[in-house]
Amino acid sequence: MTFISLLIKEMRLRMRRERTIWLIVIYILLLGLLGWLDISVNSSNANNSNSWGNIGISLYILLMIVQLFLILFITPAFTSTAINGEKERQTFDLLLCSNLSAASLVIGKLLAGLINALLLIAASIPIFSLVFFFGGVSPLQALQALFIFVITAILAASLGIFCSTLIARPAISTALSYVMILLWLGLPLLLLVLMPLRPTTSPTGVTTQPAIPAYLTWHPVLALLSTINALGSLNGGINIPGLFQLALWQSYCIFSVIATLIFIALSVWLVKPHAWDRLKERTQKKHTLPKKQETKATATA
Repeated sequence: MTFISLLIKEMRLRMRRERTIWLIVIYILLLGLLGWLDISVNSSNANNSNSWGNIGISLYILLMIVQLFLILFITPAFTSTAINGEKERQTFDLLLCSNLSAASLVIGKLLAGLINALLLIAASIPIFSLVFFFGGVSPLQALQALFIFVITAILAASLGIFCSTLIARPAISTALSYVMILLWLGLPLLLLVLMPLRPTTSPTGVTTQPAIPAYLTWHPVLALLSTINALGSLNGGINIPGLFQLALWQSYCIFSVIATLIFIALSVWLVKPHAWDRLKERTQKKHTLPKKQETKATATA
């Protein structure tokens, strides 16, 4: 089996499932219902063009946040059982005996699971296009948010693949991937609550807002909100004086790509045969060598 044949087989199996079609339908209906509720609540107070622009911004923020959380919690379900599911069906050894390399196996499973998430993102584009009727959001901001959605989906899928190669049981690997996503979303906010940001006042009396800490740079919600000019500028991101300065969403994308490559590399290493056995042998040798030295010392004494 080659990489292309594996990818085609996985895509056929996933696209032919009735669950995939119903997932897309429910996903679009949920976004459309929330958007309609937001418009119906805010349109009663709209009197001028500025009010309609505010409605567009409010609708856009709501759809962005909802879609981000749906991507984060739906995408790992497609990939967190990709590798250990093959082990449960006792077909994993057959894949290893084929012409597939470990990298081709991991990337093929990753792309097959990622197709469903990308379909959900593509299906939501017509709903997001309704925001332009109200104004307040530029096409460039929408493209930036779309790019963040794709990067986040790839990161969540690679996290699911990593958990699938790390844990043998599919249920536990799925739960572990969700726990890691919750920690990713919650730990930076917990640190922000424990160490709140306070504006600084210069000797001349000018108050400046503090920059966003480094641990919040990798938060997807803040990365999305930083693309909206109407909320004001969010100071943060990678800043090297004299060289370059990146926006918060650009820094988030860079960190996400690095984390994705790390998860894929670890997954490829774990998929290789006897990777865990080699690791256990190394740890056992480290523990047995001091014991042997102690026994030799006592014997000579």
